[in-house]
Amino acid sequence: MGKTAIIGFGCAGYHAAEALRAHSPDSLIDVFTENNEAPSNPMLTTYYASGKIPEVNMYPFGGLREIAERLNLQIFTENPVKSLNATDREVVLTDGSRRHYDDIVIATGADALIPPIPGMPQRGVFAMRTSGDARKIAAALDDTVKSALVIGASMVGIKVVEILLKRGIKTTLADMAPYIFPLSALEDVAEIIHARLLDKGIDLLFGHPIESFQETADGIVSTFQGGESVTSDVVVFCMGTRARLSICNKDELDIGRGIKVDLNMRTNVPHVYAVGDCCETTNVQSGQSMIVGLWANAVKQGQVAGMNIAGESAEYQGNLIHNITHFLDMDFISIGDNRIKGERISFQHSREGWMFEAISNGDEISCINILDNEHISGPVKNILLKHVKAPKEKTNVMTKLVLRKSGLPVEIVERLTNE
Repeated sequence: MGKTAIIGFGCAGYHAAEALRAHSPDSLIDVFTENNEAPSNPMLTTYYASGKIPEVNMYPFGGLREIAERLNLQIFTENPVKSLNATDREVVLTDGSRRHYDDIVIATGADALIPPIPGMPQRGVFAMRTSGDARKIAAALDDTVKSALVIGASMVGIKVVEILLKRGIKTTLADMAPYIFPLSALEDVAEIIHARLLDKGIDLLFGHPIESFQETADGIVSTFQGGESVTSDVVVFCMGTRARLSICNKDELDIGRGIKVDLNMRTNVPHVYAVGDCCETTNVQSGQSMIVGLWANAVKQGQVAGMNIAGESAEYQGNLIHNITHFLDMDFISIGDNRIKGERISFQHSREGWMFEAISNGDEISCINILDNEHISGPVKNILLKHVKAPKEKTNVMTKLVLRKSGLPVEIVERLTNE
C-alpha cells in the first residue's frame, strides 16, 4: 500500500487523485493545497463574475469536504508545502515539519502574470484567474466604476471585456502584441474581430507594452511604451500565466518554463510526477516541449500520473494547441500552431457569414481559425490530430460529410484531409 502526496489541487491534481483511487483503492493519498477552496475551472470565473452562474458552479467536482470523502483523501489546507526535496521524495511544510512519500505529484498550477510595473496602484488593480479573483472583481464593479482597462487580449481578457461592456463600463483592451489572441489568431481573422469590437464601442490599444501607472484624482493613468495613455477607474490583468514553481529546486528537477516530463508524466526524478499548468509536455505538431495550459490536457495528464502510480501503464501523447471561446455574440476557434508560416487558405460562407482561415505548410495544415461556426471545430481538430499521429489512416467519412454539409468547399475539405 503506497503513500502519495499531491501538491496543488486544481483540475490536474483532482484527476490524479481520482485515477489513483480508482486503480489503487487502498493507497494513502495526502493532498496539500493553500486554501480551503475546491478545484475550480478558471474559465468559469468570468461566468460567475458576469452573474451568469452561481458561485457553486465554479467548482465542477463539488466541495472540498465532499471530494475528500468521495475519494478518501486527507486534505491539508492550513499547513501548505514550503519546499520539495524531490530526490528524497520529501515535502517540507510551512511549520518546518517533513513528510516522506513513495510518490509525489506536483500539480501546483500557474499564477496570473502581473509584471512589476512602476507606480502599481494599491487598489483598483485586479487579475482574473481564480475563484477569489472573480469574487473580488464582481464585488468591485459597482456603480462608481465608469471606465476600465483590460491588459491582455487573451481568451480570458475578452470575456472580462464582455462583462464590463454589458455593465455599461467604457472599456479599453490593450496588448503588446499587434492583434487579439496573439497565441491563437491568424492576422486576417484578428482584423475582422478588431473591426467588430470597435463597432461595439470598445477602444483598442495594440502593439505597445504597459510602461507605468500613476494614481490621480481622475483615476489610474496607465502609460504605454510609445506615449499612449489610458485613464480608468480599474485595471484588469489578463496577460496569461506563469507556472507556480516556488517549491521546486532547479538543481534537482529539469525545468524550463515548466517542469519537464515524459509521456508517463514522470519528471527526471524517479517517483516524482508533474501535471497540469506547471509542466511542459509535447506540442504534437512541432515536437517542442511547452506548456499547453488547457483544461482537457490537465484532465488527461492527471489521469495518466494517477494510473502510473497505481501500477498501470498509461501515456499522455501530447495535444494540439486548441482554443474555443464565445464572446460578444462571436465564436472563435483556433486549432494548431499559428507561429508556423505557410500558404493561406480562406473561405467565408456567403449566406451564413462564418469564416474559415488556415495555413498550409506544404502538404500539412499547421493552423486553422474558425469564426462563428463552433460546430465544425471537433471534426477539424480530429483531422489535424490524424495528420500528426496517424497520417496514413483514411479520414472518417462522417467527418468529411460534416465539413461538406457546413458549406466548406470540396477543394478545402480535400486539402484538409490530404486525400
